Amino acid sequence: MSTTCPRLFEVEALRDGRLTGAERSRFESHLSVCGACAREAQALRALADELRSAGDSADSDELHVRRERTRLLAAFDEGLVPSARAPRLRSWLGAVAAVLVLGALVAAFVRWPVRSAARAALSPAPPEPITVRADSSARWSRQSEAGLERVVLDSGALSIRVDHATSQRRLLVVLPDGELEDIGTTFSVSAAAGHTTRVTVQDGSVVLRLRGSPPIALGAGDAWSPPPLPAVAPSAVAMPSPAASSAALVLPAAPSAKHAVAAVTEGDPSADFRAAMASLDSGDNATAAARFAAFLARHPQNARAEDAAYLRILAFERTGNSAATQRAARDYLARYPHGFRHAEAEALTR
Repeated sequence: MSTTCPRLFEVEALRDGRLTGAERSRFESHLSVCGACAREAQALRALADELRSAGDSADSDELHVRRERTRLLAAFDEGLVPSARAPRLRSWLGAVAAVLVLGALVAAFVRWPVRSAARAALSPAPPEPITVRADSSARWSRQSEAGLERVVLDSGALSIRVDHATSQRRLLVVLPDGELEDIGTTFSVSAAAGHTTRVTVQDGSVVLRLRGSPPIALGAGDAWSPPPLPAVAPSAVAMPSPAASSAALVLPAAPSAKHAVAAVTEGDPSADFRAAMASLDSGDNATAAARFAAFLARHPQNARAEDAAYLRILAFERTGNSAATQRAARDYLARYPHGFRHAEAEALTR
């Protein structure tokens, strides 16, 4: 009896679902009476079970299993010689198991670093706590020190954003004629010909300190530019008469520091804040704390009120009065439970 059948190829077509309708019915009837086709179907089932078992244990991906199956079936069909069919099938099954086990070992070594690299590539980078954008003509540099980020602007314009929620680093912008200190904000600054030409604050507040001038506090929506130089008409300069040259020239006395402080208008928040900052910068910390407290009492809804509350804490801390520092810190947290300096104030209450 012949051990081969010209319809052996239809066994694989039946398993793959390529036989349908009447054609499938006819071949299934043939399969029930043909020993060669029945053995072929049983061998394919055994091969499929072996592949499925090996694929599950090695955690191989579907594409890899399909490729291996196609390759092995092709090689199996080439070896369909009746006299050597059974030995070759057993050898191929052993080879399949060896290949799949080797593939599983290789995948175990490469899967973790590949997935880790993929996760690293897909995870977004953390935002920069300090972002500096410069115009094309800006001349500037940036330096990082312990707890301090220093930006030096020689000329041109910079737009700077500071996110104190992700970093506690202090930012100082060094200008040709002074410096600009950030108190948690987004702002723009420009300089030309050795002078600061403009400061604009979009959010938060800054303190501008120019040489020879008192500190200037700017809040959200504020803008500063130097006042224009007064024009001097040629006719305004007159030669003194002989009588005037012989007379004594009496000038009005310059106002003392005491009078200058008294001249601060109680209804002007900018003037009140500048006076408090001047005391803090001069080292008169007790006076600075009192002035920041007065600012909060007079202007509780002002955009710089939160900065005043925090600077009051710093003023008390510099005096060494820990009890007053803790009270000021608790007052800040009560006023601004989600403020820019929440973490710093909370640490000072302990």
